[in-house]
Amino acid sequence: MPSSEVSLALFVPLKAKDDKVNDVSQFLAAGLDLVLANEPETIQWYGVKYADTIPPTFAILDTFRAESGRAAHLNGKVAEALMANAPTLLSTGPQITQPTILANKVTVLGGTTKTAGLTVGLRVLLDAKPEFVQAVKEFLIGGLELVEAETETPVWYAFELPGTTKFGIVDFFADENGRNAHLNGKVAAALFGKADEWFAKPPSVVKFDVIAASVKM
Repeated sequence: MPSSEVSLALFVPLKAKDDKVNDVSQFLAAGLDLVLANEPETIQWYGVKYADTIPPTFAILDTFRAESGRAAHLNGKVAEALMANAPTLLSTGPQITQPTILANKVTVLGGTTKTAGLTVGLRVLLDAKPEFVQAVKEFLIGGLELVEAETETPVWYAFELPGTTKFGIVDFFADENGRNAHLNGKVAAALFGKADEWFAKPPSVVKFDVIAASVKM
């Protein structure tokens, strides 16, 4: 299955004010148009809404081939609009992290829908015990082979936050069947089988809905 030549990312959780949920959704939908019109170095871009979180939480994930693309995005129109609207829309400031992508699977589903054919996803955060940081990194890189065999997992990223013990997985699916298949698949079973040994606390798993997405190769 295809992999995208992206090595860098931005992952930005956004905690909305209770009465601004619809406004944040609309902001992310509009943000896609700004990215497409102004950011050729932003390769993939996703705006999502977490399920059943308090406060209501959204997130942006975008990927880049080079640091120049990430810098351009951080100084671009979406970031400018986000910072300008944050005091009105968000209960706290944007939590910007800059992951390095360890492995990815990106399959373009086709079509011109606002979500690029992706409707739901998963976000998994992992905090490794210091002595198992390398083992977790190697597991995530090697896990791509298992994910490639999952025909209903079209988009999958494994990343690390450099200089920390923290890792993450974000993946996207065309429908709930794909998400359930992944949750019951070999990658999840292997990961959770190591949870007590490798991680300082249990993996944090959140389901989300896709608001907008641009998936390029």
